[in-house]
Amino acid sequence: MHPRRLPRTALPAAAAILCGLLASCSTGSASPAAGGTSPARAPQVSSVSLAPTVNSSPKTLPPSRLCTVLDQSAAGLVLTAPKQAPRVAPNKGTAEDSCSYASGDGAALLTLNPSARSYETEISAAHSLVRDPASAGMSDVKVTEVDGLGQGAFSESAEVLQPRQSVAYVVWRAGSRTWVLTLALPAGSEGGVVQLVPLARKLTPRLT
Repeated sequence: MHPRRLPRTALPAAAAILCGLLASCSTGSASPAAGGTSPARAPQVSSVSLAPTVNSSPKTLPPSRLCTVLDQSAAGLVLTAPKQAPRVAPNKGTAEDSCSYASGDGAALLTLNPSARSYETEISAAHSLVRDPASAGMSDVKVTEVDGLGQGAFSESAEVLQPRQSVAYVVWRAGSRTWVLTLALPAGSEGGVVQLVPLARKLTPRLT
């Protein structure tokens, strides 16, 4: 059981897609954790800039098929004036199958992605973080069971120490896969999980 370590991922140019933390990224974007290798689970974002920068020209990829599941109208249930964040090609490996939207002011990022791990592994890792949040650069990690969502679900909230931000996750099993919905907000924000659970319920019929 390895706690997740948050990846340091920037959002240059037209806003880079970020990995999920609770829900794992694909093999090509996995991040090593203490005691072993564990896929990253949640996006980190200090701010999301949709304006091009002078010295940054990342290679972007076509939108993930998941953006037909988490479309702009669905993202609008959580974010104000959501804008789809294009996927950025990784330097090595393959890009994760994920879809992200940034809020219009760049202060929040919403991501949907499948987990490379089983639901049982995800919930075990979440409880590990509750016991030792510092191992993943977090504090105040809370895990709560969620009823009426898929074949099993839980939510997690945490304060990320570097960069400072609040992150909320909903992890659930639907069909043959485990899914993760992640919302990164400015540090000290509350209510992320409250917003994500209804959205996860809305998206589930589109995933199965």
